[in-house]
Amino acid sequence: MYAVLIYGFPLTLLGFEWGLRTMIGVDSFGFTGPTLAAAGLTFLMPLVKPKQKKISGHEGYVVTTKADATLIPLLWLFVLAFLFFWSWSCYVSVKLPDHTTLGLPSHLAIGSGIYIVSLILTAVKEKV
Repeated sequence: MYAVLIYGFPLTLLGFEWGLRTMIGVDSFGFTGPTLAAAGLTFLMPLVKPKQKKISGHEGYVVTTKADATLIPLLWLFVLAFLFFWSWSCYVSVKLPDHTTLGLPSHLAIGSGIYIVSLILTAVKEKV
């Protein structure tokens, strides 16, 4: 339940923002994609920190697993790529708001993709 609250929180914020902007009469749909993309990026940043395991009998030393050491550079590549995708979703939401990808507004498709991939990478990191 805790994971659902944490990883679903950006969606809750989107809902509250949508409600607030609807009440005051401002259309905020164009920023849904960039918002989801930003949320996905914030999930990735803590993942680049190596998991540290203490070794009993060797106080003052910590180690990380090979899998974690292999995953971290890959995560940095995702962070870099997702920064560009976030920028792209911002551009598309402002300059091409009616452009669609797979039947969705393109900014929403980009943001949702980043969000979903970030959740998958978070689950992978937890297993490593």
